[in-house]
Amino acid sequence: MRTLTIKQGGSSWATGWHTLTVSTAKYGTYNESKFLELGFKDYPDNFTLRIYAKKGKDGEEFAIGNVFRFANAGITEVLEGTGGDKVVKLDDSAEQMVGKKLNIFFYKDGDYTRAYSSVAPIAFENSIDTFSESDVEYWKGKAETRFHNYTPGNGTVSTNGTTDTLPLSVQGGVAEETKATEDIPF
Repeated sequence: MRTLTIKQGGSSWATGWHTLTVSTAKYGTYNESKFLELGFKDYPDNFTLRIYAKKGKDGEEFAIGNVFRFANAGITEVLEGTGGDKVVKLDDSAEQMVGKKLNIFFYKDGDYTRAYSSVAPIAFENSIDTFSESDVEYWKGKAETRFHNYTPGNGTVSTNGTTDTLPLSVQGGVAEETKATEDIPF
């Protein structure tokens, strides 16, 4: 007689969306570009996600800011701006991310699973945002569109049996020189 254990819940490495809890967060710099690097509960230390700082036309950083927004992390004050806009004051210290949940898109890069740099929120409500399940699906769709429409470059990756060509920066290539910094980059 033998026993067979059937694991429930699917593979923790399957391509597609996964709701993960942030276990580590730190800022760093690579080639003078600032980034936030996240590690996740129940995943090895070498499986991380880097979000590089990006500024809009108005000079305001938005890529890392949206990660804090989508994780419901570090919001200290909400102010009324012009035209009905809201201005959010954030404590963007890395430790504010620890314990927060995000939806992360996994894709295959050869034999490896990588985390894509565009994240989506989970459903929640706070003083600035309300993210319903349909809002979560909207942000997941935006991230997937970015993933599939990204400018072709180095390397190939596959998702759900299809192969796309993407730049190394999207694939989460290993940086040769990375400096961790305790300073908040903004």
